[in-house]
Amino acid sequence: MVQSSGIIANGCFFKKLDQSGIDVTLLAVQEEAKTTTISTPQLALIALARFSITTGVRMVYPFAPALARGLGVPLTAVYQLITLRNLAGFLSPLFGPLSERYGRRPVMIGSMLLVAASFLLVLIWPVYWPLGVSLGLIALLKVIFDPAMQAYIGDNVPYARRGRAIAITEFSWAGAMLVGTPLLSVAITRQGWQAPFIWLGGFSAVMGLLLWRRLPRSRNPGTNRGHTLRDTMLVVRQQPVIWAAATYMMLIMGANELLFIVYGDWMEASFGLSLIALGVSTTVIGGAEIIGEMTAGWSVDRFGKRPVILTTALLNGLFCYLLPFTAGQLNLALISYFALFLFFEITVVGGIPLMTELVPTARSVVMAMMLAAGALGRALGSLLGPWLFARFTFTGNGVAAALSMAAAVFILFLWVREGNEEPIARDS
Repeated sequence: MVQSSGIIANGCFFKKLDQSGIDVTLLAVQEEAKTTTISTPQLALIALARFSITTGVRMVYPFAPALARGLGVPLTAVYQLITLRNLAGFLSPLFGPLSERYGRRPVMIGSMLLVAASFLLVLIWPVYWPLGVSLGLIALLKVIFDPAMQAYIGDNVPYARRGRAIAITEFSWAGAMLVGTPLLSVAITRQGWQAPFIWLGGFSAVMGLLLWRRLPRSRNPGTNRGHTLRDTMLVVRQQPVIWAAATYMMLIMGANELLFIVYGDWMEASFGLSLIALGVSTTVIGGAEIIGEMTAGWSVDRFGKRPVILTTALLNGLFCYLLPFTAGQLNLALISYFALFLFFEITVVGGIPLMTELVPTARSVVMAMMLAAGALGRALGSLLGPWLFARFTFTGNGVAAALSMAAAVFILFLWVREGNEEPIARDS
């Protein structure tokens, strides 16, 4: 068999055959050609669609009292619905095969239209259990939409520019608190407790139609893994890097929840803040999130995904440990909280493009596992946080969060890196 060597440079290439006569240079060119950069307006469109879902998920925390008054039920009843809704994250791996089987774009569009219907359900039946169904469906559709969206970006944006693309879509997370929640508070004041569901339902329907009209079809060739639940489990079982990344994600989310779950208690106890002042103080967190997302988009493509998030995760762990020692100094505490959430947001947002490249042939499977692991971390943190606070004061929460972040950095440094995909036997 004749062999020839070749190179690819500046758009020119020479043919290169392997020992079996396969044109591997052509395969490389085809692999490069299938990936195209989504335009910034299209990324902004995706971010606006995700903004609608994210606002629906995050609004229930500040508006829980208004929902309870509107329904005529105790506030604890609304909290119970929120707890049940939060279990949706654990179901993410079950729905990972959808975008592999039907395509990223159709799943994103379908999710948005179903989100619109879920919001409008409360308009049709404005009573307690339909509200619970609506909140649960919105949360469930978010864990379907997000992995499909992240896999879509992974399929269509080169890895060297993927950090910026992911960061643009992540603006929707901070935007939900900085923009969505204030606007909806005005709507509730003027139009009643159902107003957020009406406005978000209509907005979600419009965004679904705009995704259908404006979003290009993915150039993913359809050779990805995870088309069935059985194949998804096979991929997860045979890819150690997924387990390492899932453990890492569980630890960093758990660390953040250990501190945030008792945020209000600690701030009130340490500084005697009123409810209004406590609400205003949360804008510090929103500001840190938006700056963290901007910084992640700027830094990870320039300095590398792993170096940036290893550094920011270490800094986050340091502020987890130092935060309890700011008790009695409100300005210092707010600065520390700002730094904590700034480095946390860079770590999370900067890590998403890394996760999309761990197992490129099963991107949606990986991202679904990351969502489930993050939900598990949040659940564990919300259970342990109040117990640590009552038993060891806020210092116990800080030490536990710092140790959790340190363990996450150790796992990330040793085992979570691009190119660790193992060959997988296909499900027959």
